[in-house]
Amino acid sequence: MLKAGVYLQLAPVLFGKGTSEQAGAKARELGISKAMLISDKGVLEAGITKRIASIVENAGIETVVWTEAETDCPDDTVSTAAKLAKDEHTDGVIGIGGGSVLDTAKAVAAVAANDDTVLEEIPLYLTGQKQYGKHPLPILEIPTTAGTGSESTFVSVVTSSKLDCKIGLPVAPDYGIVDPELTKTVPADITAYTGMDALAHAVEALVEKKATPHSDLLAYEAIRLICKYLPRAVENGADEEAREHLAFASNLAGISFNESGTNIGHSAAHAVGHVQHIPHGICCSNMTPPVIRFASKTYPDKMKKIALLFGMNISSEKISEIGNMTAEAVRKFAADLGIKTFRELGVSREELVSLKNIIYKDALCHAYGGAVTEQDIEELLISAYMDGE
Repeated sequence: MLKAGVYLQLAPVLFGKGTSEQAGAKARELGISKAMLISDKGVLEAGITKRIASIVENAGIETVVWTEAETDCPDDTVSTAAKLAKDEHTDGVIGIGGGSVLDTAKAVAAVAANDDTVLEEIPLYLTGQKQYGKHPLPILEIPTTAGTGSESTFVSVVTSSKLDCKIGLPVAPDYGIVDPELTKTVPADITAYTGMDALAHAVEALVEKKATPHSDLLAYEAIRLICKYLPRAVENGADEEAREHLAFASNLAGISFNESGTNIGHSAAHAVGHVQHIPHGICCSNMTPPVIRFASKTYPDKMKKIALLFGMNISSEKISEIGNMTAEAVRKFAADLGIKTFRELGVSREELVSLKNIIYKDALCHAYGGAVTEQDIEELLISAYMDGE
């Protein structure tokens, strides 16, 4: 019997080569007359910010360009940008960049329409105890990396100074434009990190409580595409076919985990990344093999299918063999992409294990579709440390 569930498409997504040329037209359809364009220095230097601003302005929309978005979306940068958005009387937000930029754009849209108390009360919004007094400004998201899928997810992952952690502020985009051409300038290492983030989204979506046959379908296809095309894009950033399929995979994974969800792996990745200041994609890459080993106890058939997508046909019915073989395939895949292990980055076993309480108390950890104990989390962290030994 197929599992019952709700199939969601959060916001329309315009996908394809050259679709960013329609940014102005789509912003107008959202009712935007004066847009806050949010980006960062890297995207600015690549010439993408200026290009999109020109397209938007040619559609008759005024623009205010802000390029100070930072990695991991710190709440103070959100406050700064939201103040500018208010002072300039903007009526819409356009995010142009990687995941942190897109998250910043979403958070700015919520804060600018309301006030900074939104950032002080994120847990209340996340748990549904509080609703926005005013609806966030219209949001158009234009990713320049193939990783987060933030153009299709309902949260902005913010680094909260008050809570001293990463946490999701619920705010959904209104429209996404995924133009693979915008990802061609992404360096090889960032391509690898963001691609592994998308892989983690897909793997975790398969083992979340709300997973459905629909979210599974999208997750499996995302994994297949990432396995096939991520090495090519890392080796040759100008490979248009690889870039196109990776952009598609990232969006599919985003839709999948927006419908289902991430869980243990991302809870751990957020904690390790925040404390050790390691890029999110690297943390996800290191946590995915341990998650696979753990999930094989509850979802052996799904882990077998992941292995098959990586070119490995597992005939064994032993849980430990299924988990270890699938996890090793993913670990080797990441290593071949040049992604370092936690140990290689100088993180000790003790430092990882010290985070088990933080991770276990995180609600995201318990979104996993099965029982999770604090001992399980400790073993996951030890497993992450031991990988690649």
